[in-house]
Amino acid sequence: MWTFGTRLLEKLFGFTAPLPNIKTLGIGNVHVGGTGKTPLALWLLHALEARHPEEKWGYLSRGYGRDSRGWHRVSADSLPQDSGDEALLVAHQSPNTAVGVCADRREGLRQLAQLSCTGVVLDDVLQHRRFRPQALVVACPWDQPWDEEALLPLGTLRDFVGSVRRAQAVVVTGTPEGTTGADWSERAARLRRAASLPASCPIYFTQWKYGALQPWDSTADVPQPNRVVCVSGIAQPERFANAVAQHHTVVHELRFADHASLPLEVLLESAAQNYTPDLVLTAKDAARMRQTWSRGAPAQQLRAAGIQLWILPVEMAFLAGPDGGEAEALAYLCAHVGLS
Repeated sequence: MWTFGTRLLEKLFGFTAPLPNIKTLGIGNVHVGGTGKTPLALWLLHALEARHPEEKWGYLSRGYGRDSRGWHRVSADSLPQDSGDEALLVAHQSPNTAVGVCADRREGLRQLAQLSCTGVVLDDVLQHRRFRPQALVVACPWDQPWDEEALLPLGTLRDFVGSVRRAQAVVVTGTPEGTTGADWSERAARLRRAASLPASCPIYFTQWKYGALQPWDSTADVPQPNRVVCVSGIAQPERFANAVAQHHTVVHELRFADHASLPLEVLLESAAQNYTPDLVLTAKDAARMRQTWSRGAPAQQLRAAGIQLWILPVEMAFLAGPDGGEAEALAYLCAHVGLS
């Protein structure tokens, strides 16, 4: 009877299926989109690869928005309908990482272990109750602190704030310029109190750092543009447009739903109407649309219209907050998975 019950649980839910001996660091949030989970995952992957190059690192997400089912290995040449946005972006920006998508995280870990991965960063795993990583980090945007938000549909929360107590650390993203240590301490106290976090759970603070626009064709030698059209299919397009506007004149914005396929005809029409050939995309949108636009009729249309596509790079920069900065955060998370 016990054997039958065990096999039934494994078949239906996978709870008892054996897992590989692999280091697991998870990232999650309680908000609906736009918290910076994927940039956080990229920072963690790059930092881990630099600190522990002897390990082989993997990345795993469910592949939100894809049409494929089950496990799928993702490369920079994968199609977005097979991989989803986030995994495709990681494959582009972290070429040494083994990237995969699987709704069943346990099965995904087994697949990555077969690819010789000894450590895996799991994206969007807070709500995945069947698996708990050794170290879990929750991202919280500065401009949407969970103590001021409500559950959907009244607010932007998709989960109860109390679920954050499963985390080993919190990372506040998008900390504004000009804030001080006193501001960070006050914000940390509020977040800790609202989620009933223990004092042992550190809260780190980060800012977005935007680089100069990069041409879609990395081999192109073209000057930085002046007048541009901003094109985005992300959850928080305001941050993107504001960042571009700091160094360029934004003459128009095209905003589409998060994860949406960007209609090339609309972009071409906007460029013509606004008398500019320069269209700026987010890195995530660029990764999603590259395979669609880089060949055949779309590529010919772009060339014929004289369109120059640009990408706005962004990365996460840690601040020296009350619980430490980048070095302290990395050492703390490494210790949780048995690394020095």
